[in-house]
Amino acid sequence: MNLLIKGAGFQEGYCMIAGPANGYLRMLEFGRLGVVRDRPYEGNTGDREAVFDIIAGGCRIEIAGGDTIENVGGRRDPFSAGPTLICLPPRTSYRLTPLTATLDMAVSLTPADPGLPVAIVGPNDLPEQKAGAANWSRTIRPGTSVAPTTRRLMMAETLVGAGNWTSYPPHKHDVENPPNESVYEEVYFYLFKPAGGYGIQRVYEAGDDPGRLNEVYVVEDGDAVAIPRGFHPLVAAAGYQLCYIWALCGVNRTYGAWSDDPAHVWIRGAEAIINK
Repeated sequence: MNLLIKGAGFQEGYCMIAGPANGYLRMLEFGRLGVVRDRPYEGNTGDREAVFDIIAGGCRIEIAGGDTIENVGGRRDPFSAGPTLICLPPRTSYRLTPLTATLDMAVSLTPADPGLPVAIVGPNDLPEQKAGAANWSRTIRPGTSVAPTTRRLMMAETLVGAGNWTSYPPHKHDVENPPNESVYEEVYFYLFKPAGGYGIQRVYEAGDDPGRLNEVYVVEDGDAVAIPRGFHPLVAAAGYQLCYIWALCGVNRTYGAWSDDPAHVWIRGAEAIINK
């Protein structure tokens, strides 16, 4: 099972990367949207809610029959500032007008009930969170994972130092056992500084069944990996910072409803000692 989708870089228009249409996932769609100055992008969310994470650039967003929101986003890249996320409920028509030369966005979508308002989650709305320790430390920008701005989508970013591990100890969310674990599909989308960097992504199921999922990928700038199930640790190569955007989608919406790989859960104890 190949879960790696190689990136094509910035392109004008919407490019679907992973989702039900290409067989990677059942509920979650993830894509990349590029918009160029003087050529606004118009769309409608249909029966799905949508979250747009501005990778780089700034924009004005006009909601049909609603408000116009000026000066949304504006960061140079994910390593210079925190994210701005635009949350749109189903049945929303919108127009995005770049205020910079280009507007680069990651997009997640899933079917959802209407009723929530349009919302903007800015870089100062939620504090960053530190996780891990030593060479598995990282910084989480929680985005919509803890903000009640969507029905089902959780979209956020994690910053990883050069040579560091993340999603560690390895965790999974493929069994419905609330509140300890819930079933979530996920996509990781990778950005590196410098852009020539790379990382190693593993997606695996525990046990010795010869048919179990056990994949390892070299991931580069603009690549994505679909994660339908299994544990999914990740490491950045030495010399290269990593920011990965992650989108989660499930029937429930509880951030932290996952379980660690029992073979590596002892690392939680080491974190407590190191971080004293």
